[in-house]
Amino acid sequence: MNPSAAHLSFDMLLDYWLSDTDASATDAVDEHLMHCDVCGAALDELIALGDGIRAAFAAGGVPAVLSGPFVERLRHGGMRIREYRLPHNGSVNCTVAPDDDLLVTRLQAPLQEVRRLDALAQLSVAPGVHHRLEDIPFDPQTGEVIFAAKLADIRQLPAHDMEVTLLAVESDGTREVGRYVFHHRPWPGQ
Repeated sequence: MNPSAAHLSFDMLLDYWLSDTDASATDAVDEHLMHCDVCGAALDELIALGDGIRAAFAAGGVPAVLSGPFVERLRHGGMRIREYRLPHNGSVNCTVAPDDDLLVTRLQAPLQEVRRLDALAQLSVAPGVHHRLEDIPFDPQTGEVIFAAKLADIRQLPAHDMEVTLLAVESDGTREVGRYVFHHRPWPGQ
């Protein structure tokens, strides 16, 4: 990569920031950034975006679908994680404590033949309103889908039930993979 070449692509800056570049590419990006204020500013914006996402996630403002190793990394990093594991088509009584940093649910499901997975959620406090997550990430070998709830919203809700349906999206339509029910109660005193 020539330091006087055109600006670095977003993908190259992202790979560099995530340390996914090899030694020669890293050296070339370092050299380019020493001479290019535009790319330096773009990298600063990317870093700020990452910091903002981390802060929003840590504050419970962002729901997410996670991997098991990522949850363990968060746990080892000191996050207090309340976790619920639901068997296939199961239900659970659940809550969130004031000092919980993250609320995680692990839904067990037969995913071996699934190519695309959607999730449909409905809250008893909003009957008839369905929230659909499309094409959610999953690992068919683990047989589970791991959700991190938007903790800030959960803390504000009264006692309610939530039903989550996992749907395999296939060429000829959808089929139900699993149905799960959460019986949420606020933490005593909240």
